[in-house]
Amino acid sequence: MQPTFRNTFSICSITLILLGCAHQTYFAKPLDAAQSARKLSQKSLDNPEFRAYLVRNGVADTAIPFQSWDLSTLTHTALFYHTNLVVVKEKLALAEYSIQAAGLKPALGINGTIARSDRANGDINPMSYGLQVDIPFETTAKRAVKVEEAQHLAEVARMDAAEIAWQLRHQLQIDLIDYRAHQHQLTLLQQEVALYRQLVDMLQKRVATGLGSNTELAQYQLLLQKSQIQLRNESAKTDGYKIKLAADTGLSYAQFNIIPIAPLTETITAQAQSEITAQTLQTDALTNRIDIRRGLARYAVAESKLKLEIAKQVPDITLTPGYIFEFGDRIWSLGLGTLLNLLQQQPTLIHEAELLRTIEGAQFEALQASVIAQVEQVHAQYQLAITTFEHAKESHAAQRLYIASIQKQFDAGLIDRVALTQAQLVLSVANQDLNNATFDVLKKRALLENVVQRPLPYDNATLRTVKHDE
Repeated sequence: MQPTFRNTFSICSITLILLGCAHQTYFAKPLDAAQSARKLSQKSLDNPEFRAYLVRNGVADTAIPFQSWDLSTLTHTALFYHTNLVVVKEKLALAEYSIQAAGLKPALGINGTIARSDRANGDINPMSYGLQVDIPFETTAKRAVKVEEAQHLAEVARMDAAEIAWQLRHQLQIDLIDYRAHQHQLTLLQQEVALYRQLVDMLQKRVATGLGSNTELAQYQLLLQKSQIQLRNESAKTDGYKIKLAADTGLSYAQFNIIPIAPLTETITAQAQSEITAQTLQTDALTNRIDIRRGLARYAVAESKLKLEIAKQVPDITLTPGYIFEFGDRIWSLGLGTLLNLLQQQPTLIHEAELLRTIEGAQFEALQASVIAQVEQVHAQYQLAITTFEHAKESHAAQRLYIASIQKQFDAGLIDRVALTQAQLVLSVANQDLNNATFDVLKKRALLENVVQRPLPYDNATLRTVKHDE
């Protein structure tokens, strides 16, 4: 009997211990800097995974591969390739998996003992064998509260990912506006240089025939030189703008430069501010902004932490059934274990959780106040940009009327081409002023969208249309 029992005890104990052990194998995954660099350099618009991603996100097959860069194509590319978004996606995956981990039940415990006596008390059997199982029981809904907290933390991670995605779009929008403004400025400067050259050529012919002034010629030669320097400096910035856009998408400059950046249409539009009130923007921002929703999620996390500490006032219990073969006697037992809060730790932890909740509430109110201030500030800047644009547009219209009258005088033979070209230079300055004002409106509108963190709707009834003269 004794060897049989001893063997049975040993087999059962070993089997239970093995069943309680994990059997997942560790695999090393070291980082290789060279391989990582090659992976980054191999990002391509022809990547099949990228194509599948575009199809999943509603891009038509006919639009793949991209033929040009605009805000939509830039944003799709950045959301797939930019490393910042890859990082937050991995953090989000971890946070969502933590929900499952929070819902795991407490593990069972098992204890086994073996002892041998010297039979000093005349024991029937010198051997003693014991087996004990620890079965934990939660007295309150602690696990449900932990799952709730993990869900709120996952929501925080989700808002972090959404914020990174929005920041990428906003940065692309700003950089694209800067690039297009730069391209329009280049065109206007080229027109200005061409006008100055025409004027200098005509004045040189006048001076050569003794009909012109060297002083006037020198003045326009100096203005031509300044305009050429300005054009050269502006032209040198082109690659910088494109490199910045490439970095925003997560592509290398070589890959980005494979397709062109789509220009604006001949008509540049700017949204009037009549339907965009500060109150409307505040309402949208205070309910839809990503950081507002994240603040609510963080407050919910603090609430869950407090609920968990309150639930911990009732300690968990552990049932411990056991069986012992002790020196010839067979004994069964049932134990009960728990924790004693003799040091009054839980009230302290509850108060700490209450303070954390209060802090989160105060931070949320501070965030809302900051959002209101941002909305008012950016809306005022947008209104100022609209006003400046309207003044530039009126000035441009006046200059066009003036040029029209000068052209009639030239056609009638009342003035010469020098006077006509001088008037065209004045219109060139008005064109540049209108160009700057127009793109400033577009940039302020982008900042306004960033305040509410969503694209603003366009209403054709409130569009102001401006056409630039070639």
